Amino acid sequence: MTSDRRPEPDFCQASVAGRGDRDGASGVGRGTASRSLSSFDETVELRPGMIAPVLENDGLEVLAFALDAEPDIIRVMDIGLNDEERRRAERVRLERDRRRFVVGRGQLRRVLASKLGISPSDIELEYGPLGKPYLSHRMPARDLRFSFSRSGDVAVVALSTRQEVGVDIEAVLPVPEADDIAALCFSASEGASYAALGAEDRLEGFFRRWTQLEAISKALGCGLGQSMSWNERDWVVRRFIPRSGYIGCVVIPNWQSRDVTTH
Repeated sequence: MTSDRRPEPDFCQASVAGRGDRDGASGVGRGTASRSLSSFDETVELRPGMIAPVLENDGLEVLAFALDAEPDIIRVMDIGLNDEERRRAERVRLERDRRRFVVGRGQLRRVLASKLGISPSDIELEYGPLGKPYLSHRMPARDLRFSFSRSGDVAVVALSTRQEVGVDIEAVLPVPEADDIAALCFSASEGASYAALGAEDRLEGFFRRWTQLEAISKALGCGLGQSMSWNERDWVVRRFIPRSGYIGCVVIPNWQSRDVTTH
C-alpha cells in the first residue's frame, strides 16, 4: 500500500502546528471563503470506542469519536492496521499520541469497512500527489469519498457519495498569532469580517474561518503552494460541534454553481 507521508508544512500549517492531523494536503489557498448554508450546533456526547453521528443530510455524513480509549479498545483497533500504519505509529514519539493515532486509523477503517461490507483490515487506500487519501480502485463502492480530521482527543470522518468532501475540526484554544495568520491566509472579505469582530468573538470567529479554509483545501487536495481559485458559490458549507470546546466544518461542491479550478 502506498505510504501516506505528508508534504512539509507551509507557513499556514506551521502556524497552527499540533492542532490537528490533516488527511493529506493541508493549508489554504487563495480565494474567497464560502457561505454557510446551514449549521449543526448540537454537542454530541462521545464515549470511548463508540462512533457517533454529528451530521447527516442529503448523502453527506459526519461521524465523530474520541481518541482516548482503554487498552482493550486500542488492541482491537491495532488489529485492523496494516504494516505501514504500525510502522508510522512506532515513529510517534509520545505514547499518548501513539495511542491516539492507532485509534484514529482503526476507527477510520471501521467506518469505511462498514460502508463497504468488508473487514477493516481489508481496506486499501491510495493517495494523491499531496497525500489526499482515496479508496483503492480495487475497493467496492469506489464512488465513496471521505475526509478525516483530528484535533486533541477528538476525530471526525466525513463521507459523501460521488462528490469530493473535506472536513476539519479544531480545539478552540488561544492562538496568539491569530491576527497574523488571518492577514496571510484569509481572503480579503473574510479578513475584513474577522477584523470587524469584537474581542469576545475573535477566537471563535478565527476558528470558524480557519476550519472552513482547511476543509476546502482538503476537498480540493491542494496546499498553499498550489494555485487555486473558487468563489463563495462553489461550496456547500456545514458547521458542527463534535464536542464542547471544538469547532468543525465540512464542505462539498455546490453543483448548481461549480467553478473550481486547480493548476
